[in-house]
Amino acid sequence: MNTPIDLTDNNAPELLDNRSTNEREVLSLIRHHGALPKATISKMTGLSAQSATVIIKKLETDNLVKRLPAEKGAIGQPKIPFALNESGTFGVGLKIGRRSYDMTLIDFTGQIVDSIHEDTHYPTVDSLLAFVQRAYCELVDNSLAGLETPLIGMGIAMPFELWSWAKEAGAPEEELKRWQHFDIERHVSSLVSLPVFIRNDAAAACSAELSFGNPHQWQHFLYIYVGTFVGGGVVLNNSLVGGHSGNAGAVGSMLLFNGEEATQLISQSSLYLLEQALNQRGERGSQLFKNTDSWHCDELALQTWIEASAHGLAQASQNAMSLLDLDGVIIEGAMPSTVKLQLIEKTQSVLSTLDSRGLSPIIVCAGKVGPKAQSIGSANLPLLANYAKRA
Repeated sequence: MNTPIDLTDNNAPELLDNRSTNEREVLSLIRHHGALPKATISKMTGLSAQSATVIIKKLETDNLVKRLPAEKGAIGQPKIPFALNESGTFGVGLKIGRRSYDMTLIDFTGQIVDSIHEDTHYPTVDSLLAFVQRAYCELVDNSLAGLETPLIGMGIAMPFELWSWAKEAGAPEEELKRWQHFDIERHVSSLVSLPVFIRNDAAAACSAELSFGNPHQWQHFLYIYVGTFVGGGVVLNNSLVGGHSGNAGAVGSMLLFNGEEATQLISQSSLYLLEQALNQRGERGSQLFKNTDSWHCDELALQTWIEASAHGLAQASQNAMSLLDLDGVIIEGAMPSTVKLQLIEKTQSVLSTLDSRGLSPIIVCAGKVGPKAQSIGSANLPLLANYAKRA
């Protein structure tokens, strides 16, 4: 069984850049706000002006932060804001999906430097290892050769317990069962000679939103990623929550009651349901996963799926809010932005009809990172492990 690694744990494997707690906090603040002057950093962290100056100078020397043009117009000396240096370090990640593999290289600000994609009917151990070896060699030859900064690890974003949803994934049960006893951390680490950090795919996407999106700068939110299977993550106090088994925020497993029986959200708000509906209408449902910029499919099937999915997402959002009293809910997905906005609008509409006595109004907004959030999130995992503020 794949055991998740706690990215905020001091025992995380072989961290190559052991930053101090204060350095991590400063980097996290700058990332969260985009750019900050030393005086503001000192005030927000409680560090003395001298300590803040020493830390910023060290981070600047290490090429992790850079000076921006001075802010003019205020009384006194112009303030010099500091931002993350995009070329200060890089993250590489492997995303294992139900229909594809991605290996992605990002810079320190989350921008994609290079990405290699491969479609698959369903994920198998053998095809995954072959992809890792080929894709990493291609990255080394094309994009990593000119980088002066060494990689600090590889992140892996994948569905946990792949073998539990063979029927929904349309895969042979015996093939997916091989994942149950496959030590992916050991095998991938030996192939790329890097420490490996593993997260649930939706939780990895949540980490990408936390680091590079989060348009309202919420400190506490539920994140829902609508992919082949719906999943999610939870952020509390600006930190991604893993939980005892790494499954915190696994909204796909959340039970809903439809009036007749209890079913998991995964069976109501996942894209595989739309894929199946399109197949039944004689269309190639698999085309949904090949183009997330625009869909040309049966409009009735799409609207029926949006309606049913929104009801599930609304119930999940209200259940989470009643337990955690969050700032809001962020919805992302492997879909065109127009479809995502329709889904969010319908979810907000359904929420207005639910019995919400005792709860604050629930705000639902769109994710900023986009359909590639899982892939970007996979590459963000080693950056989180080495540079993010510890929970």
